[in-house]
Amino acid sequence: MSTFKDVLFSIENGHGRIVLNRPQAMNALTLDMIDAITAQLAAWEMRTDIKAVIITGAGDKAFCAGGDVKAVHAAKQRGDLGLLEDFYRREYTLNHRLATYAKPIIAVMDGIVMGGGAGIAFNCSHPVVTHKTIFAMPECRIGLFPDVGAGHFLNRCQPALALALGLLGLSLRGPGVIRAGLAKYFVGSGRVAEISLDNLDALHLPVDAAGLDQLLPNIERVFGLKTLDEIMTVLGARRDAWAVETVKALRAFSPTSLRVTFAHLTRSRGQTLAEVLKTDFRLVQHFMAAPDFFEGVRAQLIDKDGSPKWHPADLAAVTPAMVEACFGPVPGVKDWAPQVH
Repeated sequence: MSTFKDVLFSIENGHGRIVLNRPQAMNALTLDMIDAITAQLAAWEMRTDIKAVIITGAGDKAFCAGGDVKAVHAAKQRGDLGLLEDFYRREYTLNHRLATYAKPIIAVMDGIVMGGGAGIAFNCSHPVVTHKTIFAMPECRIGLFPDVGAGHFLNRCQPALALALGLLGLSLRGPGVIRAGLAKYFVGSGRVAEISLDNLDALHLPVDAAGLDQLLPNIERVFGLKTLDEIMTVLGARRDAWAVETVKALRAFSPTSLRVTFAHLTRSRGQTLAEVLKTDFRLVQHFMAAPDFFEGVRAQLIDKDGSPKWHPADLAAVTPAMVEACFGPVPGVKDWAPQVH
């Protein structure tokens, strides 16, 4: 069982400090961590001696590599269906809390940030990247979809880039995150300890996102198409290395995840975070009742054979009706809604 030692809290120089403290697991979020952070934010919100909150990750590898999906998989195996609801309901509540908090929150992504970690960082008012930042949303690879409000924050990017990030799990370094429009501050890794609300502008470095700039024309030509089928057809017809590698990756992902992700990111444009999180919760509860997520976690993270058996196994078998059903209410499960504070 996780303990509160998995998150460290302190107050220094007028800043509440939160350290995600599971470096051995790349600071992956457990339900205990989610609850502890939520409670501490509530305790700090009205304190006049705290002007801002800073969130960092322990260790030298990761800010946060996501939610603890192995724990979710284990809960399913032992029949603890309540955790499958509670984990996501409370995680999304924390995502919304971060976005609506009364004080500025600085999230310092000095390392890997994926999935649930992105839900922490990009729902904060002041996301910060460094030379060590590696950001990705690889959920389609494990049979899920980009959740934690990704339909809101990914859509800060140009539409084609948002789809490339969500469908392909395209990874970005720190400068790329800035260029994409997901963060405003780029700070040297060696100066992370100096970060405060007062000196972010002074610490911000010039950004050279040449790597992403070189990719953008391809991304626009392909992921700017109107349907997922068009994307796959155009990629499949090309023989250049980028297209071959991209279509190979997409074909290895869950077909259901790809269809749902395309629909979700497209429909989410212009929606509020609360609207997106309500849909996230419906979608994730449907996914908890289906096989692909658990098969993806098994194949990629537990057995690590890299050979998931998806159901259905190809895109053509995932019908519009099947996709639409994922967006509907879940029988017996109350919709997610933001908490009133």
